[in-house]
Formats: sequence, C-alpha cells, structure tokens
Amino acid sequence: MIRPGVAARGAIAPPDAPSGSVRLRALLATAAVGLLLGNLVAEAARGIWNTGVSGVNDWIPFASAARLLAHGSRCLYCAAQLSVSEATFLGHAIGAGQGTLPIGAGHYLPFVNPPPAALLLVPLALLPPVLGFALFTGLSLLAMAATYRILTGALGCPRLPTLLAVLAVPGSFGLALGQWGAILTLALAVAVWALRRRPILCGLCLALLLVKPQYVWLVPVALVVTRRWRVALGLAAGALLIALASLALVGPAGLLAWVRLSLATSNGQVGMSSGLPALVTGALGVEAGWASVLAGAALVTLGAIRYRDRMRAHPEMAVAAFACLSLLLCLHVLSQDYLLVAPALALAARVRPGLATAAAVLISVAFLGDFQVGFVDVWSGGLALALAALVAVAGLFPPASPSPLLVPPPGSADTMRMTPASSSG
Repeated sequence: MIRPGVAARGAIAPPDAPSGSVRLRALLATAAVGLLLGNLVAEAARGIWNTGVSGVNDWIPFASAARLLAHGSRCLYCAAQLSVSEATFLGHAIGAGQGTLPIGAGHYLPFVNPPPAALLLVPLALLPPVLGFALFTGLSLLAMAATYRILTGALGCPRLPTLLAVLAVPGSFGLALGQWGAILTLALAVAVWALRRRPILCGLCLALLLVKPQYVWLVPVALVVTRRWRVALGLAAGALLIALASLALVGPAGLLAWVRLSLATSNGQVGMSSGLPALVTGALGVEAGWASVLAGAALVTLGAIRYRDRMRAHPEMAVAAFACLSLLLCLHVLSQDYLLVAPALALAARVRPGLATAAAVLISVAFLGDFQVGFVDVWSGGLALALAALVAVAGLFPPASPSPLLVPPPGSADTMRMTPASSSG
C-alpha cells in the first residue's frame, strides 16, 4: 500500500504537476508567440506611419495604378503616367529608395501585378493614402487570422507550429509594405480546405495566386500528378478570367507591357531574392539562373511522378508543398513572400510537428538581423526557405510508426489532430 504523498515507482506525474522541461517549453512558446504578435502590430503600425511620412512602400504603386483605372486610363505600366499618379496621390514626388526606378530627374515605383489586382483596389485607392493603407492592413490582419482558423480548425493542424508560421517575421514585414501576402495566403488555405469538398472553388482560389505568378507556377504539376482534374479546371477557368479581364482593362499592348515589366523586375531585383535560382544567378549569372529554374522544375516533376502515390494519398499536402516549391525555385521571392509557406508547414506539422516548428522558427531567425536585404539575409533566407520546402515535402511521408509520446490517448480531443490518416487524407 502506498502512503499518501508518496508516488509509486514509475508512476506518471499528474497533469497539474508538469515537469520542468514541459514548463520551460511552454514558457519559450509563450515568449515566442508574444514577441511575434508584438512584431506583427509593430509592422502594421510602421507601415501606416511610413505611408503618411515618406510614401515609399508597395501600397503606393498599387493605389496609384488603381486610381489610373478609376480615371479611365489604361496605361498602368507606363512610367510617365504612373509617376504622375503617384505624385498626385501623395502630394509630392517620390524620392530615391529601395525598389524605385528613375524617370527624368525623379523616381517612381512600378506596378507589377496583373491589371485586375488594380481594379480590386479602386475603392481603397480613392481614399486618402493613410486611410486606404490602414484599411488594407486591417483586411490583411483579418486574412491572417482567418488563415490560422482554417488551418487549425477544419484542417486540424497543431496550433503552435501554425501560429509560428503565420506570424513569422518576414511575412509580417509584408504588412509594413502593404503587400498581398496575407490575402493570397488565405486564398491558398481556402484552396487546400476546398480541394476535396469544392474542387472548382479550390481551383478558383488557386487562380487568385496569379496576382503573383511565382506563388503558383509549379502547382499544376501537383494537380496533374494527383489527377485533380476539376481543381485544374477551376484553376484554368480562373486564369482565363484574369486574362480576359486584363485584356479588357489595358488591351493587348498593356498586357505585353506587364509581362515585359515583370521579367525586367525579376531580373533587376535578383540581388534581393532568396529563391535558389536567384542565388545561382548572383554567383554564376542570369543564364545559369534561368537554367536552374528549368532544372529545378524538371527534378520536381520527375519526383512528383516517382512519388505520385504519396501525393494522391495526401493531395492537400501536395498542393501546399508545391506552392512552397514554387517559391523556392523562382527568381523573384522577397521576404514578404515567405508567408505563403505557412499552410505547408502547418499541414506538415500534423505528422512532423518538431520539424515544422523548427522550420517556422528558423524563418523568423533568418530575418532578425535587419530588414535591409543584403548578402546575409538573402543567403540565410534562402536556406530557411529550402528547409521549409524540405519539411513540406516530408509532410508527404508520415512516419510509419509514430512515437507513443506523440500519440494522444484514444478519444481525446487531439486524437484526430495527431493521426495522419484522418487529418491529411
């Protein structure tokens, strides 16, 4: 008989008396999430402040292009018209800064998204710059919250790695710039959720990622290999709608101008990009960079064919992983684009929680030095992105026999969350 207050040898400590290591992990997780939430708020506030003071962020060309459309112009990619629209919008000319291009004696910020992106922003663009930016930032914050809710709710992803991925430092930096990352990440999360339930909706959500084509260019490979033909149909229909809307808004000449400007911007900003082809370009030249894009696409396609059964068994993970690979293997990926890897890391965390958590933390650590994208940030960011892509691919290969320590007791609330077969399909 065991006397009161004396634990039997080998007895399990009660839940209300966690070990020191468990308390330490909980403390570290709380501190990390708190710091990332504080950074999120700080970046949103910094973007609003900068819009009112200097006006050098990505929201300015977005809104200025939208204002051109609202006033009947079709020349969204003409330097002269856009520079005038930006100066009128801000009340002053834009000075030299990161991302600006020279025009005459001044500078301007180019608009490099497809024309329908400008059309969507017309209601906000007609407002004063700070108010429009603040509302766009609010929509982005809501999109990040909705992304977290979808991933941890309907898709059953573990909360901590999902939160660390959604709040990662470079993704939050997109709020200060007024970038599309949060809204497009929500589109990817909805697409993953809808893949089995509403395949056409899934494809249409994937088509929204064409606002930044580098987010989605390898995803069709995953759709073909997994035989998700209705999703592919939705993606094709969405892409056709974007193309037709673009032609209606700016005409064939404007559409060609967008393509030329996008390619020129990708080549011009290659020194700031963390994609593997950009790193190859920096070391060996532009031709080698484009060759690495083709080589990477070929290797990914061959790998998808080789492991098609895995991808067909886990189509949601496959789509999210190929979005992550699209970033890794493109020439133009900047810090604000890293938010798009959050769905892949969250899904991978269902079967590889430790790896997914480590990858999410590394993405933040890689950009802690500073936000002036230089040699260290580019290379450390590239390594972090490569690790995230590897973890995403690892999500297609669940452990054959999970450790008993990771398996919750039958009937518990976390059983469905931790069981690969029930969560990832």
